Amino acid sequence: MTARSDPPHVVVVGGGVTGLAAAWEATGRGARVTLLEASDRFGGLIRTSPIDIGGTPVPIDEGADAFLARVPDAVELCAELGLGPELTAPTTGHAYVWVDGRLLSLPGSHVMGVPLDPDDPATVALLNESTRERMRVDLGRSGPGPTTDVSIGDFITERLGREVVDRIVGPLVGGISAGDVDRLSMSAVTPQLADAAARGDSFVAALRHATPTTGTERPVFAGLRSGTERLITALVDALDERSADLRTEEPVLAVTAGSTGVQVRSSTAVLDADGAVITTPARVAAGLVDGISPSAARELRSIHTTTVVLATLVFDTADVPGPLDGSGFLIPRDTGLWMTAVSWGSSKWSHWNDGRHVVLRVSAGHAGDRRAEEADDAVVLAALLEDLRTTMRLTTAPRSARVTRWTDAFPQYDVGHADRLARIDLALRQDAPFVQLAGMSYRGVGIPASIRSGRAAVRELLTPR
Repeated sequence: MTARSDPPHVVVVGGGVTGLAAAWEATGRGARVTLLEASDRFGGLIRTSPIDIGGTPVPIDEGADAFLARVPDAVELCAELGLGPELTAPTTGHAYVWVDGRLLSLPGSHVMGVPLDPDDPATVALLNESTRERMRVDLGRSGPGPTTDVSIGDFITERLGREVVDRIVGPLVGGISAGDVDRLSMSAVTPQLADAAARGDSFVAALRHATPTTGTERPVFAGLRSGTERLITALVDALDERSADLRTEEPVLAVTAGSTGVQVRSSTAVLDADGAVITTPARVAAGLVDGISPSAARELRSIHTTTVVLATLVFDTADVPGPLDGSGFLIPRDTGLWMTAVSWGSSKWSHWNDGRHVVLRVSAGHAGDRRAEEADDAVVLAALLEDLRTTMRLTTAPRSARVTRWTDAFPQYDVGHADRLARIDLALRQDAPFVQLAGMSYRGVGIPASIRSGRAAVRELLTPR
């Protein structure tokens, strides 16, 4: 942005955590901010609402219930907003995977599902001797790593065998992204795996080398006691105090070139601004920039998405067989079940546990499986309850149930994603230098990555040229 004496005007398109973080960064740098959100609420994929637990309404997250604590962006933003005392950690990090009709522990030492010790008892239970021998062979391997982007599934299959993909990496990484690891880019989705692979020689040894062995006592994840949406309300309140102009129910129709920067046309106004940060999903961003950068819009439309359905279920503790001694379990794709993961919420979070009820959050839907997306809520609930009967021997109806749909919410970083982003960035630099893109569609899913993306876009936009 060209240096100027008066406060620059930045328009932020989208009021999810990315857009709010961008607005926070911009107001902190002295900019005047207008934020336009198409829906009737701020927060995007972050939403917390009450569900009845034994006659008491308890706030339970409908989307992400935690964020990575070891990635600093979310924790630091919470500190800036005075939310530090409200942070809490899960009571357990132990998790299972549903394999061969039973729940088996994930390996105690792994990176994104790749086991680091072929003789770990959990690894022995999950993988056959042939697969574990391939891990031992890899530990002695010498040779170059991949020189181009590859899919996570293809690389790990070639190096360690298909069983590692199907039983561990696929359920874990595919569950996080709601994607197909045979299509997902290793460099874009799992950069830590890509970095280890690029070192050459042993993949497992490189992962071991990159994995901290000391100072790991800090929790991996953090949450907020009143729910993740507390971060959203705190941001909105703080931005109000900074006199940011925050608007809901005002969809943006187009972003075009202005006399000195950009012109943003919404459903109710035309705003002239020095710059704009677009934080909408890629398919929406494509429509907004089509008139100013057709080539960027074309690339944006090639980033596809998938839908996830999340059921929150409350049961009487007496009706749930067995101890729930972990955070939950993952389900491989080849089981035929609808659900992809089950979070034992009341075991994971002490503030959800009243001692008399069990809270489960059950996910369904991923790239290649649209059954939950296409079925109505009653059908989804019936299918998930049948899956819980199979996996957890649950035979009673829940006391409370809620279905949340996140339609086309999860971007898929297919092989070549980084090259696509480079083409988008180049097109915007040439056609629309005062427009920045940020959000989950581009450089990482999850709350910390979204916050980092929004703040970085503003820093780039406000850097004098």
